[in-house]
Amino acid sequence: MKTYPVFVRLDERPCLVVGGGAVGERKVQDLLEAGARVTVVSPELTPALAAMAARGEIRHLPGDFQEEQVQGMALVVGATDDMEVNAKVSAAAQARNIWVNIVDQPDLCTFIVPAQVRRGELTLAISTGGASPALARKIREELEEHFGPEYGPYLALMQAVRTRVLAARRGDPENAVLFKRLVDSPLLPALSRGDINEAKKILQEVLGQVLDAAALEEILAGCVLRT
Repeated sequence: MKTYPVFVRLDERPCLVVGGGAVGERKVQDLLEAGARVTVVSPELTPALAAMAARGEIRHLPGDFQEEQVQGMALVVGATDDMEVNAKVSAAAQARNIWVNIVDQPDLCTFIVPAQVRRGELTLAISTGGASPALARKIREELEEHFGPEYGPYLALMQAVRTRVLAARRGDPENAVLFKRLVDSPLLPALSRGDINEAKKILQEVLGQVLDAAALEEILAGCVLRT
């Protein structure tokens, strides 16, 4: 399967999940994490989905899927165990040029959802083009071992540093050199060990001529020390 890899922004965008079982629940959780406004069509819901609906976190349309329910959606996910229903979901979405994913039926999809590793703002996506989901899961597990939870605060720190440096001297040609020095520094291993003093020292060595000690302390406190 030929695909074009993209990361889609779904914040406050309406999305439809057809199917209220365990698979649908996982799809709903992923969409909510992306900030989407999720509607679930299903006669029944898992306890977790029912609780989300009761809290107003998702909208529940009880009953069977109806073609017009895809109207106005940014994307649609079919997550039922009924192949006939899934085919109807795919056809309804594609007729309206709406992106659609049918779980475990790549021939009915206009996009596929890769296996993912998330560490804060870091997202690693793995796809085998539908050839072997088992291999995609294996690679994901290997990446989870290599890219540990320290990457979350590390990337938050890098983002905070970049924001501060650009605010101080936007357009300076040395900024790229500075950012590369920080990425190449032993900052990540220091954070992985929980060695905050070493992290402070590294930040001071690399950024001391651009950001003062108070700014560096604030960055550390906001991105690392709070974790």
